[in-house]
Amino acid sequence: MPVEIPSALEEAEFLHFAVGGISTKKQVLQIGRGLELRRLTAFPTLEQLANGVSSLPVAGAMASFGENFIQHELVIDLALFEDHFERIFPTAEALFAGLRVRTKAEILCPAVCELSWSEFPAVPTRRYAAYHFERGHSHEERQNSYPINEEDIEWVRQNLKRIILLGEDANFQTALEGLCTYMMASSERMKIAQLWAGIEAIFDIQHELSYRLATVCAKLLGGSGPDAKKKYKDVKNLYGERSKVIHGKQLHRDPTTNKQKVQQHVNQVRTLLAEILTKLIDREKMLTAEDFEELLFET
Repeated sequence: MPVEIPSALEEAEFLHFAVGGISTKKQVLQIGRGLELRRLTAFPTLEQLANGVSSLPVAGAMASFGENFIQHELVIDLALFEDHFERIFPTAEALFAGLRVRTKAEILCPAVCELSWSEFPAVPTRRYAAYHFERGHSHEERQNSYPINEEDIEWVRQNLKRIILLGEDANFQTALEGLCTYMMASSERMKIAQLWAGIEAIFDIQHELSYRLATVCAKLLGGSGPDAKKKYKDVKNLYGERSKVIHGKQLHRDPTTNKQKVQQHVNQVRTLLAEILTKLIDREKMLTAEDFEELLFET
């Protein structure tokens, strides 16, 4: 992601962040004043992208992802930020983080442009400023889009400040980055390592990792009784798979089945990490070692 907003974008009225991995029933979902999620009414052709944006790599990335994946854009009114342009990209990052935590889905934002991605003319009069935002691997096959609604947007709206404040904690930030950037890793093995690194950062466990991690996850997410026991077994099994994949072992002899199992593992760990982050956001604080001890001995 760019460290700060490029000066060429500061002259725009609105910024349009291309969003892939979600679907909506409404044309517009209002997030807040000057912030909305819009469904694209059209997707620029490769020729329009090549002729209309200031960066050919951005044009190539957008074309590679395609209209089946990128169906929305996050629109930010720059007037909302006046002279505080340095807050725009962090605000977009926090919004995407909230959507990822809420939906537990793989959501990507490959690029940002001064012009709506729906409005590229057949013969552009100039090249519109466009930049990479998140650099994903566009050649990978993407999963089905996740349907979001007003309840999801409301959850993000209500928790945006909490996410930003909790992000000041290094361990929470590591966990959130694991959820938001794992899909940009170069291999499935590295994706799994990054997701688990996010979970491990939250609990900061040094010894008997598999047992302790499964136990605290079970108490945090499953409460007590049968639900906690099931969560304990699920997490313990997942962590066993993690060790195999990280150390180069197969989850299944058949290559096709192995690929499916590894992808399933990625999805399950992503969901687990999002569930943990949701609990922390609900509590509005990172849990201390004392908090985890209290969880373990709750009845």
